Amino acid sequence: MFLTSIEPSLSRRGLSKLRKRLAALTMTGMVILLFSFFFIQKTLYDSAIDQARAQMMAITYHLSAVLMQNSTIDLQRVIDENPDLSVGVLDTDRNQINGTIPPHFVDDLFDEIDKQKVSRGSLLCMHGNTVMLMAYSILPQLDRIVVTYIPRHILLGNWREAIMLHASLFLIVLVIMAGLSVWLWQRLKRQHLRAADLAEHFNDSENTLSDCGCAILSWSSKNPSGILTSRLNWPEILGLEFGDVKPTADAFLSRLGAASRAQLRSPLINNEWQDNRIGTMVDILTSAGQTQRFYLMAQRRQEEDSETITVLLLEIAPKQELCHPFETYLHHTPEPAIAVDMEGILQGLSPALAELVGKAVYDLIGKPVEFLFLQEDRETIRTSFINRQSGDTQERELVLRISDQRGETRWLAWHAIGPFEGMTFSSARDVTQFVENANKLRDTLDQLKRTNEDLEQFAYVASHDLQQPLRMVASYTQLLKRRYGGSLDQEADEYIDYAVDGAKRMHKLISHLLEYAKTGSNDDEMAELDCNQVLNEAQADLKAIIVQEQATITHNDLPVINGDRISLSRLFQNLLSNAIKYRRPGVPPHIDIHAMRDPDMPGFWRISVRDNGIGIHPEHAHRIFRLFQRLHKDEFSGTGLGLSLCRKIAEQHGGRIWLDTTRPLTDPGATFVFTLRGKP
Repeated sequence: MFLTSIEPSLSRRGLSKLRKRLAALTMTGMVILLFSFFFIQKTLYDSAIDQARAQMMAITYHLSAVLMQNSTIDLQRVIDENPDLSVGVLDTDRNQINGTIPPHFVDDLFDEIDKQKVSRGSLLCMHGNTVMLMAYSILPQLDRIVVTYIPRHILLGNWREAIMLHASLFLIVLVIMAGLSVWLWQRLKRQHLRAADLAEHFNDSENTLSDCGCAILSWSSKNPSGILTSRLNWPEILGLEFGDVKPTADAFLSRLGAASRAQLRSPLINNEWQDNRIGTMVDILTSAGQTQRFYLMAQRRQEEDSETITVLLLEIAPKQELCHPFETYLHHTPEPAIAVDMEGILQGLSPALAELVGKAVYDLIGKPVEFLFLQEDRETIRTSFINRQSGDTQERELVLRISDQRGETRWLAWHAIGPFEGMTFSSARDVTQFVENANKLRDTLDQLKRTNEDLEQFAYVASHDLQQPLRMVASYTQLLKRRYGGSLDQEADEYIDYAVDGAKRMHKLISHLLEYAKTGSNDDEMAELDCNQVLNEAQADLKAIIVQEQATITHNDLPVINGDRISLSRLFQNLLSNAIKYRRPGVPPHIDIHAMRDPDMPGFWRISVRDNGIGIHPEHAHRIFRLFQRLHKDEFSGTGLGLSLCRKIAEQHGGRIWLDTTRPLTDPGATFVFTLRGKP
């Protein structure tokens, strides 16, 4: 009954919350780590292939120039300088003049030449397990084709070595994170076992109190005829079973002697108190029909919107009637306990406390009780007694430090009742292990949070470092186009356009990936939001494209929810821009947004975004929310991250998002539905 948590993190609900936070932090860190690994390797692979293409095209062009000059010495020198590269010369009838190119690769080469109809180019061929990168240059004057080729496994040798090193490093980090999570999980399980052991220990204490002749019971002052809210050793102290006496305050009062019953009926039953505390001797009828002398202490305390009456009974032997009742309790209780007067002077202590602290503690009797505790907690003790002297009887638990007989610091959770007849009684339980575990868990969670932040920062830095060379490539390529555009042949201009467009698309992809990784990383931005205002902000950001495409947007009154303004604005922007992008030719986009209470989830709102565009087939309802999934790659540009980001934002706010597949195929357009938790 006296077992309470020293702080919320040690309760069952608190431990459950810690487990969920631990799992969320671990999974987020692993997802960011794996995502960074695959993204970096894909970028390095594409870079290696593109660099090889450029080098082979340059070598092939050089070989063509050498053949045009009919310089055998220069031709052999170029071949010797590139030992990994194979060279072949073909005529236009597919006959091999020099080198031994596999026939099926020759066929692929001529198919590529017929398809592209350009004099120079490159291609990646695959037959069986053999993959070959080839570059060619046509010499129409000599009726010859110069070909250079190299197997992909030789080309990517350095990349494979790098990926093995990176994979080893990432695997080590994943193993460390998994091991740390398992270790924390085991600590949490031991925490529960410790709590169970502590509860069993208090059951043993209850049996000891029963042997010492002590009972405690409490009830609500508004319902004295109702069932007792708590009891300890009642009515067992009278030699009765619990079923022999009704578990009510009236039944307790009926066991008192006539004089005691008349004295206590007003405060205990009618709730008419002259003071909030009572201390008196009473006679109680036992199971043998005899009266037994008890010392009764009663206290009324306020707990939020309810009022509780607690009664403590101490059995008094004939020789003990002249002793203070606390002396009996202090002598028999198995827990550390003290008795302090209204001046804050220590008047007595239990043997259990002397065993913990040492026999020298008896020297503190008659001195201020604050000297029992460490210097750091003495001000807390003084404040607590000042509050009690001013009439504050609210029960609270103080976690204070003492020094045991070995000089080690112990944490004790103290629970005080009283004052009764000028004396306050406090009992304690040792929560040192709980406090240490809580501090370790808190430190570990802080460490995990810092690790997660470091991983997120790593993703940002890595992506930033990737954007720098991309910007440089785009800038210099655009400079080449402005300076030499028109002076080169049409084919060279097309190559430059391809390079500029590729750099821009890669820059856009990296920016969207950064936004996806950052979404949901800061839960402190949650605030009360009017979705009408958020939608207006999203439309303002899309004003240019809305005016350009003559789009119309309508909505009913949207709800007020608790969320992150930037993330929800991004959610609306993505859905609106998709509805405008995937419009039907010649039909101005019309988008209708409608909000209603969710019939399946109380407290949630269901918001639908309906458009009149080209629509989405129901079979793609789940695929479209995956990363990098695009249904119309050739017709529309994009990165395939927009709907994935929408799903992440909805889940961050406790909701979800889906495509309405009940909409008939004859009704053009698509309807996306998402849920958000309403204002509490």
